[in-house]
Amino acid sequence: MTTGRVRRCGWLAAALALAAGCAPPEPVEVIETREAMNTLVTVRAVAGSDSAARRALDAAWKEMEEGIKHLDRHLPDSDISRINRDAGRFTIEVDPLVTSCLSAAREVHDMTDGAFDPTVGPLLELWRKAQERNRLPTEEELSAARALVGMDAVQILTFLAQKPLAELEPLPSRGGPMPKPEDLVKPMYLVGLDKEGMALDLGGIAKGYIVGRMAQRMVQSGVLAALVDTGGDVYAEGQRPLNLVAPGGDRRWGVGIQDPRYPDDRTRLFTAVHVRDQAVVTSGHYARGYTVEGRRFSHIIDPRTGWPVNERLASVTVVAPDAATADGLATAIAVLGVEKGMELVEKTAGVECLLLELGETPDDGAEPPALIAHRSSGFAALEFDPSTTGGRFALRPTGRR
Repeated sequence: MTTGRVRRCGWLAAALALAAGCAPPEPVEVIETREAMNTLVTVRAVAGSDSAARRALDAAWKEMEEGIKHLDRHLPDSDISRINRDAGRFTIEVDPLVTSCLSAAREVHDMTDGAFDPTVGPLLELWRKAQERNRLPTEEELSAARALVGMDAVQILTFLAQKPLAELEPLPSRGGPMPKPEDLVKPMYLVGLDKEGMALDLGGIAKGYIVGRMAQRMVQSGVLAALVDTGGDVYAEGQRPLNLVAPGGDRRWGVGIQDPRYPDDRTRLFTAVHVRDQAVVTSGHYARGYTVEGRRFSHIIDPRTGWPVNERLASVTVVAPDAATADGLATAIAVLGVEKGMELVEKTAGVECLLLELGETPDDGAEPPALIAHRSSGFAALEFDPSTTGGRFALRPTGRR
C-alpha cells in the first residue's frame, strides 16, 4: 500500500511538473505610434505572443489606411472628394465603408435633430475664406452656404447589380461549370448629392469610425485586449491581463481627460476614466479655430445657423459603446450646448458625458477661468483620480477637429 501511494504521488508530481513546463507564456503588450490624420496615432495590442500582437497591429494600420483613402475629403482621389466634385450631377460608386460611415452619420444627425450634419462642408469653406480674407461672412453669404447644407439631399443607394461577364471566374465559355445565380450579381454602393456646390465633410465622425474599425480588425486577429488612440478619439477593447497591471490595479483601460484651459500641456488633466469595450471621444475648441477681424471663433460650426458655436463649452467628452456614435455626439453636443446636450445623453442608452464649461476669468487675469463640470448621471462611476496611478494609464485625449 505504501509503495502504491508513492508511485501515485510520483506520477502526480511528474504530471504537475509537465503541466507547469507546458504552461503558455504570459500575454505581452506591443505599442506602436505613427503620424496620421493630422495627429499621432497610438495602437496597443495585447496578445499571447509578440508575433501575434504585431500581426494585429499590422491589420489595424491597414484598416486605418483604407479608411483614410476613402473618407478623407482632403485627398483628391478619395471617395468623398469624388462625390463632392460631382455634386448635383452624378451618383458615385464607392467603397462600402463610405455608405457605412454615412449611415452612422445619418443616425447621429437624426438623433440630434440636425445638430450634427456631414454636409456642413460649404459652411466650413465659407469660414476658411473668412479667415483668409479677414472679413466676417455676410448674411447673404451665410444664407447661400446654409442652402447647400442638408442630410436629406444625400442619396445613399445599396443594391445588387448584374456582374459583368468578364468578372466571372472561370468563364463559362472556357468549359467551366455554369455559374450559380448568386455568382451573377454583385453588391453596388452609390452616393450622390442633390445640389451642385454641396460638400460632404466627415471630420466630425470619420476618425471615430476608423478607430472603431481598427479595434474590430484587431479583435478579428485574435488579440486579448487592444486600445486605439487617434488624438482625442479612443476605443478600449477588452481588459488588460493581470501580468500587465500593477498589483491591485484596475484591469480596465485608463483614459485621461485633459484640462481645456491648458491646451499645450497634455499632463494637465481634469479627470480620468476606466473603460472596457467603450469609446472615449473628447472634442474641444482649444486646439483649433478661426481668427477673423481680431476675434477668435470655434472651428465647430452650427449647421443650422452657419455660425461657430459658443466657446464657453470648452470641452465635450462622450463615452459610448460605438466610436463613430461617440465622435458624432461629441460634435453635436458642442452645438446643442450644455442643457440640450445633457438632455440628449440622459435619454440615450449606454452613453455618458462630461461637459467642461468655462466660468468667469479672475479680474487680475493671473489665473485661468474656473471650470464648471457637468456630468451625466452615470459618468462619475467611470472616473478615477489620475494622480493615484503615477501617470500610468492609456493616454491623455486632447480636443481636436
